[in-house]
Amino acid sequence: MDTSQGRTVRPLGAFERTIDLYMHRNPVQFSLVAELSHRVLPGSAAAALAVLRVRHPLLGVAVDRTAPQAVFRAADGPIPLEAAADGTPWQSVVAVEQTRPIPPEPGPLVRAVLVPGEPGSTVVLTFAHQIADGVGGLRALLDLVAALGGEEPAPGGVPEAQEDLLARSGGAAEADGPAAGPPPENDARMDAPGELTPFSGSRPHVDALALDRGLTARLVRRCRRERASVHAALCAAAAVVFHRRGREYVRVLSPVDLRRAAGLPDEVAVRFAGARTGSDVDGAGDFWQLARRTRAALSLQRTPDALRAGAAAIAGQPPSSSAEAEAMMASATAADVQITNLGVADPGPGMEAVTALWGPAQTTQLRGEHVLGVVTVGGRLRMTELTHDPVAGLVPEMGAVLAEACAEPPGA
Repeated sequence: MDTSQGRTVRPLGAFERTIDLYMHRNPVQFSLVAELSHRVLPGSAAAALAVLRVRHPLLGVAVDRTAPQAVFRAADGPIPLEAAADGTPWQSVVAVEQTRPIPPEPGPLVRAVLVPGEPGSTVVLTFAHQIADGVGGLRALLDLVAALGGEEPAPGGVPEAQEDLLARSGGAAEADGPAAGPPPENDARMDAPGELTPFSGSRPHVDALALDRGLTARLVRRCRRERASVHAALCAAAAVVFHRRGREYVRVLSPVDLRRAAGLPDEVAVRFAGARTGSDVDGAGDFWQLARRTRAALSLQRTPDALRAGAAAIAGQPPSSSAEAEAMMASATAADVQITNLGVADPGPGMEAVTALWGPAQTTQLRGEHVLGVVTVGGRLRMTELTHDPVAGLVPEMGAVLAEACAEPPGA
């Protein structure tokens, strides 16, 4: 494929087109944050971004919506780099990034903000959702860290659309443990569609919490013992907090990473599907039972066959207008909270310079949404919440619920 300036890189896949149609009126971009132990100069950051653009081709494209079918076209120019004032809190940067839609043209569909500090620096990467998901964004951020350390990875190829990859995949999903009991009965409350709010450009509320290493380690151990998972425990903790606030039924949206679930390549691209779980207040009294039920429900939705069927359904009948895409997304993603858990960041070149990672941080224009990004590095799990409708104490109370659930007797 010819990727010279202005040339077609490839058509958007069915899911990418759905996201793009939704984004005509509802900007969706997400940010990831790396706190580094050393000071990064703007020239070094620009050079590393140039390496990153070559390594991941979709970081150098625009979306051409004038063609009969939207296509990615090669974009001119480098990845935009801005500098914030020394010591600017990263929370302020990601809040502002949600007020600045990334236009489909002229591209690239990613930008960077460098925040000098003393003695370190913070780097914020923000991606338009047509070209990447949270796991892909994390891959880009870690490759940027490596490039800042002098690494020069080989140029990458243009990633295929996920529907094409899934249609050819026949491998088994990564095991997520045995299911705990029969499939849960469908609750009609799960199907209530969400309500979109017009994009206003207002700054979202940002909250963040880092669990200490001790609690993170106890959480991992207790999840193994309880035959749950860390992600299911996070979902259960969010549900418990909302139930305590008086909500009878709580829906949690969990993006599923298809790289792990269906064996797709680790690329900067869209590689996810949505899975939702529900919790009734009457069944939320036993935390670990709720976590096991959540894990079982997610396991059923992340089998390769289920993922292929979902991708084939979108490919077979994709939305043809922004209104159809909005209706599809409002129906499929409506939830009280979305939890995107990127897992443990893989150690690699330059990772010794990383003191913290945060995100993904985003909003999607659904009324009442709470979007929680989770990533673990250096033995500490970190949560970042963005919302326009704050629930006081949501993130710290989730931490307290997890600490209570993982408490060990003295001397254990």
